[in-house]
Amino acid sequence: MMETLCIDSPYGRGRAVPKAYSGDLRERVIEAVAAGASRREAAERFEVSVASAVKWLQRWRDHNSATPKPCGGSVSPLEEFATEILAVVAEHPDLALEETLAKLRKQRIQTSRSSLWRFLDRHNISLKKSLQAAERQRADVARARRRWIREQGFLDPARLVFIDETAVSTNLARLRGRAPKGVRVIGTVPLGSWETITFVAALRHNKMTAPMVVEGAMTGEMFLAYVEQCLAPTLRRNDIVARDNCRAP
Repeated sequence: MMETLCIDSPYGRGRAVPKAYSGDLRERVIEAVAAGASRREAAERFEVSVASAVKWLQRWRDHNSATPKPCGGSVSPLEEFATEILAVVAEHPDLALEETLAKLRKQRIQTSRSSLWRFLDRHNISLKKSLQAAERQRADVARARRRWIREQGFLDPARLVFIDETAVSTNLARLRGRAPKGVRVIGTVPLGSWETITFVAALRHNKMTAPMVVEGAMTGEMFLAYVEQCLAPTLRRNDIVARDNCRAP
């Protein structure tokens, strides 16, 4: 009746740990004893050990519960300092692990990279970062952004035109792979010079317009030619054109 499973932990990789009996089976044993059967009779009927039946009845009397206790595992010593560690991460979210460890040592919290990594994983702290323009901190830019947000509700979606670009390169390939030690992972890319293809277009509320494909990366001269020759002929009076990462002169 017992099943085993392997848990992947730094303390015992591949170690077989008994899987707890289901709550339904435990309740049936308890009900059988409550109906008049002895613990031994109930254990034999449901093919479990007498010791298990005795423990389940004891847990039912003490806690009115048939659910199994948590099995295995341990509590990391870092949990005692969870508030301090999470405060450091919140104050300095872009520190590397080594830098975070140095901050913790100043607070007399000693740990290792691997332990800190597992602590952050348990607390759902993932590694990420989104960059925003530093100019958004300026007062004039903040006022302009608030004004733009307020006025969005008065804009006619049919007049909005968003232009953006994307590019692909012939050298785009996965840089790493997995293989046994001593065995190379071989990839293929075109031999010789690599090429970049840039695609730029305008997006309206109902369709894409003014597409253009050029060889190479987008330059100021190319973009000006795109606006004059491709985009401008598609624009109507009172259209509002928005461009991603537009830099003011």
